[in-house]
Amino acid sequence: MKRTFLLKAFTIAAFIASATVGSMAADISPGEISVTGQAVRQVAPSYALLNLGMSSKNTSVQSAKSQNDAIMSKLISSLQHLGISRNNIQTSNITINPNYDYIDGSSKLNGYNVNNTVVIRIYNTSSIGKAIDAAIASGASDINSLTFQTDVSQEMEDQLSTSAISDARHQAEVIAKSLGRELGPVKSASLGTTRTQTMEVNPRYAMLAVRTMELSSSTPVENGDMSANKTANVVFYLQ
Repeated sequence: MKRTFLLKAFTIAAFIASATVGSMAADISPGEISVTGQAVRQVAPSYALLNLGMSSKNTSVQSAKSQNDAIMSKLISSLQHLGISRNNIQTSNITINPNYDYIDGSSKLNGYNVNNTVVIRIYNTSSIGKAIDAAIASGASDINSLTFQTDVSQEMEDQLSTSAISDARHQAEVIAKSLGRELGPVKSASLGTTRTQTMEVNPRYAMLAVRTMELSSSTPVENGDMSANKTANVVFYLQ
């Protein structure tokens, strides 16, 4: 009787253990892999942004400002003659600062500096060199930077998205094969923002201060190519 009871107890315990193992196996999620696909296309710049400034110094703040205003008016007129409209010329900064001489621990006002900085958007990139020359001839003293920009069309956006997702799938297939597994369906997918980049991340076009003068040569400017980049983050199930 005692032996029969023990045998029944062992059978019930074995059944419970078997059911528990089966339940745990059913709760385990299939393996997953997360990959990031990338797509890059070379594109031509759509326009350029030229940042330049003009500085004037005089003992009188009004005289310094009047001199600066005259330079700016001449510059705008010169740019318009190149086909650059006023809506593509934007003032970015105006400063008026006093200058002091420090002698024997004391300061003495000796004049004022007036600086006017503008950003010029140039769609006809072949005229960038002419715009720089016109700026110098007009009296601009600071050519701070020249950056190229591009507009990405919807067609290009779609191509980049398709290529980035294809690259993600290819990476996932390589990983799955290396693990001896098969690639399953997609669990989730997201696309990054399309970013554009010049050949140099922070391009700078710097020149020494040059006052109004006759220029012996034109400024050579090369547009080069830009890159449009997009990423796709995809999570796949493994089978």
